[in-house]
Amino acid sequence: MAKLPGHLTITAVGKMRTPHWLAAQDDYLARLPHYCDVDLIEVRDALGSGLPETAALQKEGELLLKAAASSHRLIALTPTGQHTTSENLAKFVAQQLERYGRIAFLIGGPLGFAPAVTQAAHTQLALSYLTFPHELARVILLEQLYRAFTILNNEPYHK
Repeated sequence: MAKLPGHLTITAVGKMRTPHWLAAQDDYLARLPHYCDVDLIEVRDALGSGLPETAALQKEGELLLKAAASSHRLIALTPTGQHTTSENLAKFVAQQLERYGRIAFLIGGPLGFAPAVTQAAHTQLALSYLTFPHELARVILLEQLYRAFTILNNEPYHK
């Protein structure tokens, strides 16, 4: 098993609260370090804090960009982003890590992203044409990253 150089960060709005999604997240976060240095940064969600939605979205955007500031490549998960296969995601992640060293996947909250975040993102990817709750989107991303690394290492998980 080859550990890729670089560092992968998942930067997400909000804390994972649902026990079964938290268990799935923790499972994948325990598996991924065999393939790459990885961490998860959760920023405070501003929705429901008394701010108008536009101001809450802007605040979350500022926190996301600040949390991902050490990354050299920002990849935002958006509904309008590029669709890909698991195999192509594997190639993409490997290329990004090799070329840029530190990459961050950004996951917005229920409101999505502030315009500043999508403008700062170097790439936008979509997980599906379907809409998912942001907690489930995080688990899907982690699973797809794990799958990508097994593909890169010719391991049987992805088949």
